Amino acid sequence: MSLGRMKIVAACIAAVLSTTSVLSTNLAYASDSFDELERESKRVNMSQSEKKAQFHEWLDAYLSEYEAWREAYTKDIDQQRETLIDHWGSGELSDQTKHVEYAKDNTVKKVVDYENNTAVVSVLIDADGNVDQSTLPKDKIEIDGQVIELTKAEKRIDVVDYSAEQEKKEKAFIVDHVYAQMQELDVQAERLIRSGTGIPDSFIYERAYNKKLELLASAKTRISALSAQFKQKRLALGIPESVAKTPISTEKPQTKPAVKPTVEAEKPKKEAAVVVETNKPDPVIAEQAVEIETPVEVKAPAVTEKPVVAVKPEKKIVSYTVKLPENALKSRASTFQPLVEKESERWDVEAALVMAIMHSESSFRPDAKSHVPAYGLMQVVPTSAGHDVNKQVHNIDAPMKADDLYVPPFNVEAGTAYLNILNTRYLRSITNEESRMYCVIAAYNTGAGNVARAFNADRSTNIRKAAHVINAMTPDEVYEHMINNLPYDETKNYLKKVSGRIALYK
Repeated sequence: MSLGRMKIVAACIAAVLSTTSVLSTNLAYASDSFDELERESKRVNMSQSEKKAQFHEWLDAYLSEYEAWREAYTKDIDQQRETLIDHWGSGELSDQTKHVEYAKDNTVKKVVDYENNTAVVSVLIDADGNVDQSTLPKDKIEIDGQVIELTKAEKRIDVVDYSAEQEKKEKAFIVDHVYAQMQELDVQAERLIRSGTGIPDSFIYERAYNKKLELLASAKTRISALSAQFKQKRLALGIPESVAKTPISTEKPQTKPAVKPTVEAEKPKKEAAVVVETNKPDPVIAEQAVEIETPVEVKAPAVTEKPVVAVKPEKKIVSYTVKLPENALKSRASTFQPLVEKESERWDVEAALVMAIMHSESSFRPDAKSHVPAYGLMQVVPTSAGHDVNKQVHNIDAPMKADDLYVPPFNVEAGTAYLNILNTRYLRSITNEESRMYCVIAAYNTGAGNVARAFNADRSTNIRKAAHVINAMTPDEVYEHMINNLPYDETKNYLKKVSGRIALYK
């Protein structure tokens, strides 16, 4: 075959292959289109109840994705704390107002407490070690660009403590963590109801209720694991078990919520027990989530004391405490004052209120992170306040990104915009400005629905209904009523702190 004829044949083959490729692509595209058309046809032919069930299923899967992440996050925290308790008898971790770091295989710990303006460097040594020979990693430490001398630090020596009292303190961390997660479920439920998705309130409330039950069940497991760890340590060290076992109550409600579960105010003089009441219109998950009672004198079968001879503790802790410079907080605050003034003017929110919230939330630390987790200067939770601001301000129906919330301008905009949303939308039916301000402060911490619960006799989250009660009160009466009736102690303390600090920034 001549070269010319070979070229002609090759060209023909190429043309055929090209045509085949195009046909194949078109057929694949047509197939995809037919599949899509078939799916759409099925959707159109669905009954209303089938569409509703499908949407509920999608929403549940969407929310479960975040909850799975939260469970993994909680598991990671517990693993960190377990390791630290093995070394120190305490699982101290960083939070929104405290920075904690460990070094030298967890034998050196530095804690910067921004709320109390102190820094503590601790060294773990053998119980029979010579304290004078224990050395600090440095004679100076640098905190936020300031050099702190340790030569004049106050020195303290403690044994590593695995007592029942220390165990109770470590349990309190789990209780507080569960409370915070339960509050976020409340806020998440409110956001879904206000978003106008068409999902029945009963579905949203029942889902939140069931998730709270799951949290309580996980709390019981977490506390049992912690108790086992402390018991094992006491056994190894020969410390007698002389305190009755701590009761944990995570009872389930006897009936499912007809409309909504509510969070009952904490009973006085109790430190944390979760109970479920059934003597109200709707089942109630009380704030008391896992009971941790102060050890009391009890009669002899309740106490289990083993005749074990105590041995010397293996380790002791040498701690060096110094005060941070008196102007440290003021210096951090002044850094963000111009930014706060800009955003407060933009969103018509009092600058002193924003500063007081920032002070209480993070002690003016841009890198602050809580165990919820919430992020940054104003401790914005991406999936609740962050989602609200994204949707109502930026027209983005999605949570904020955690990394963005570490950026001060972004964080202060988000926090201040959320205060505006609370003030001008969710709580606008409260007529007195001072009364509304107190409610805004509480709602920033716990959500507007939980504020409404404090005033509604039926414990509902209807803020308009609560506004009728609030508007009949003086601002002082509103404040006192919330201190006595808000569902969570954390929010009561938050209201006290923030309202008391506003005057500092006027």
